[in-house]
Amino acid sequence: MNRPLSFFKKITLNKETCTPDRLIVVTHLAPGNEDFLLELNERIPIAAVIPKPNSIDTHTRDIVSSRIQILDWNRATIKSQPNQFTEEIENLVEGASFAIIDTGGYFSHVLRQICDRFEAQLLGVVEDTENGHQKYTALLTRDNSNFPCPIISVARSSLKDPEDFLVGQAIIFSSEALLRARGEILNAKNAVVFGYGKIGRSIAHHLRQKSIQVSVLDINPGRQILAMAHGFHTETKAQLLNNADIVYCATGNHSLTHLDIPLIKRGAYVFTATSADDEIEDHTSLMQRAIHDKKDNISRIDTNGSYFYIANGGNSANFMHGGIVGPFIKLIQAELILCLSQLKGAPTDRIIELSDTKKRFIADTWLEQFTSQPA
Repeated sequence: MNRPLSFFKKITLNKETCTPDRLIVVTHLAPGNEDFLLELNERIPIAAVIPKPNSIDTHTRDIVSSRIQILDWNRATIKSQPNQFTEEIENLVEGASFAIIDTGGYFSHVLRQICDRFEAQLLGVVEDTENGHQKYTALLTRDNSNFPCPIISVARSSLKDPEDFLVGQAIIFSSEALLRARGEILNAKNAVVFGYGKIGRSIAHHLRQKSIQVSVLDINPGRQILAMAHGFHTETKAQLLNNADIVYCATGNHSLTHLDIPLIKRGAYVFTATSADDEIEDHTSLMQRAIHDKKDNISRIDTNGSYFYIANGGNSANFMHGGIVGPFIKLIQAELILCLSQLKGAPTDRIIELSDTKKRFIADTWLEQFTSQPA
C-alpha cells in the first residue's frame, strides 16, 4: 500500500470520523489529490466533486471522475444561478444527511438558501482556505446573526503552516521560471508582497534569500509591524506599485483594486497566491482586454499609455507548475476529514477549529507514516 493511502486509512479508521451520509467537495484536482478523495469516498460517499477551474490536472480528473461525479460549477455560476445549483445538490444528496468541504467559500454565497432548502440535512461546512474563511466571516458579520449551520475552518490551523510555507516557495519557483523563459531574472529587481500572512511571509523570505529588494504591505497593523521587525521595507501602496518590478498578491481579499491598476509600474509582473477574483478586483473585465500569450502563460494589460503583465490569468502562480507541495498537504487533508466528525451539534455563532488534541493525533500519524522507513 502506498504511504498516502495508508495514512488516510489510519485517519478514517478513527472512531470519531465520518458522521455525514454524503459529501460535496470543492477542491483542486491537482496531482496527489486523488488519494485523499478516493479514500474519503470509501468512508463517506462523495455525491460530487466541484473542481477549482484553474487547477485541474487532466490525469487527476480522469482518475477521480471514474469513481465520483464531477460538477463543473464555479463561483460565478453558483452566484448567478443559485436555484439551479441548489436543485442539482438536492438531486445528488437524495434526502440523506450531508456535509460540505469547501475551498474558497464557494458555498458562502448560497449557504442560507441551501440551509432553508435542506433544513437538518446539512450538518455543516468545513472550509480549507483563508479567503474562504474570510468569506464565511463576512457572511456572519453582514447578517449580524448566527450561521445557519456550523462552520469549521482549517485555514488558520498550525497543520497548514508547512503547506503554506511550501506554497510560497512554489510561487517563487514559478515566477522565476516564467521570467527566465522570457529572458529575465529575479535578481536585481524590486518586489512588493501584499499580505504578510503565512503564504505572504513565505514569499517575502524566499525572495530575500535570492538577494532581492523586498517591500511588504499588510492592512493588518500587527502583521505590518511584524514584517518591519523582520527587516522588510514598506511605503504607501502607491509608492510601492510605482517602484515594484514584481508584485506578489497574497491577501485573498483584493490586493489590487481598480484604483491600483493605473499605478502599477510600466512592464511590471503580477503574480497571485490564490484565485484571480479574490486577489484582483474586476478581474474578469481586466482580462477581457488583455493580450494573452499562451506559450508563456502570461497576459499583457495596457492601461493609460502604460502596461504590465499578469501571470497565469491572475490565478495562483504555483499552479503553472502543478502546485505540488508533497506529502505535507496530507496533514490538512486529514484535518478536513476529522473536522467532519465535529460538525454535529457544533456552535453556529462563530467559526470553530479542530482541537489541539486531534491535531496532535494527525501530526503523530503523519510522522509515523511519512518519516519511518518502509517495511
